Amino acid sequence: MTTPSKPKFYGWTIVTMLFVSYSATTISTNSLPFFFPELMKEFGWAHAKVVQPASFYFLYIAVFSPFVGFWLTRQSPKMVMAVGMALSLCCTLSFAAMQTYLHFHLIYFVFSMGITMCGLLSSMVIISNWFQKKRGLATGVFLVGSSAGNIIFPQVAAHLTPLYGWRMAALGIAVLGAFMSFIPLFFIKNTPEEMGQTPDGIAALASEQPNKNQLVGQSETFSAMTLFRTPVFYLLLVITAAFWFCGFGVLQNLRLYLTDYGFTIKQAANIAGLFSLCSIIGKISFGYLSDKFNKMNILILATVGLICGVVSLKSVSINTNFAYLYALFYGIGYSGAFAMIQLTVAEMYRGQDFKKVLGIVNSFDSIGGFAGVALMGYLRTQNGNYNSAMSVLLAVCVGALVLALVLRQVRLKTVQSQTI
Repeated sequence: MTTPSKPKFYGWTIVTMLFVSYSATTISTNSLPFFFPELMKEFGWAHAKVVQPASFYFLYIAVFSPFVGFWLTRQSPKMVMAVGMALSLCCTLSFAAMQTYLHFHLIYFVFSMGITMCGLLSSMVIISNWFQKKRGLATGVFLVGSSAGNIIFPQVAAHLTPLYGWRMAALGIAVLGAFMSFIPLFFIKNTPEEMGQTPDGIAALASEQPNKNQLVGQSETFSAMTLFRTPVFYLLLVITAAFWFCGFGVLQNLRLYLTDYGFTIKQAANIAGLFSLCSIIGKISFGYLSDKFNKMNILILATVGLICGVVSLKSVSINTNFAYLYALFYGIGYSGAFAMIQLTVAEMYRGQDFKKVLGIVNSFDSIGGFAGVALMGYLRTQNGNYNSAMSVLLAVCVGALVLALVLRQVRLKTVQSQTI
């Protein structure tokens, strides 16, 4: 008599669907900035003015994130994602018909609500439901979605804009984004219990010994009420805000920065594509390594890559070929740091309040992104170039490295005190 075969674990299908969806829901950050030079030409806006709505976009996310985190404790992540996707689609369609600066601001305001609902927060909750042992690898694969989007949509914009103008290009991006957002939603399940399965497909995770590479020293569950009494949480918030300051400060200004040095829209799209290819390597490899080694060491390694990327981008003023070296280092470093922050939060702050904690962390992420985008645009307008902005970015990256080293030391002392 043959034994019935064990049903295939559905978690990796979930990750694949979230990957495809995430690649489209990040249009607001990976595609719209490619139209900024066209907007400046048509409407006569300065650098600081054209990036201002994008900078406030991150500030809006900072405000909405805690509320969405709380909403996720009341509503299924899949339902929250569906609402966010609908808002994001409306914004992309509206962008193609934009006529005024107020309209531009309103698009980014509504976009911020949409991406907060259908982006990182909801997806990380679903992944945390489905994975425990291989959460690092699963998160890395999911986060590759934003890199894939940063390859696909800028290339679409670069191809369509010279032929049909930026408005038709934006419309094409909206249609493609809608297809990639909504189709995967039909295959996503909130929890493994909906499929009669368990996290990682393993029946007895609770009886297993903790992974020796986990961030020991934290309780299995954590109350949001005690967050702001722990110095480690403050360190984590400042570090993640610094990463977003650097990451989105560069990404939202990259096309404008490269245009200053004579790069065409096609060349800029190619550099963005190379950045995204390297970020795929970073997200998957760092996610995999986080399941095998101490997360603090992996975070520090990623931060070093981030610093090398900023140095390379700053050196474009010497030789434009450094732009490709930037894509290599920054792609791997930033994506690795981004993945490690999500995994660190997911592991350090488990339990019922995890969604609220993730909302608070995402709020500080967005404050950092707001500051980075706004400051770079302001310095470019004031100084006529990005030289001082690059110096600020480098200083913030070095500061993040120092704080990451401090965080590792604090964690080590916590572990040692608990083992005595």
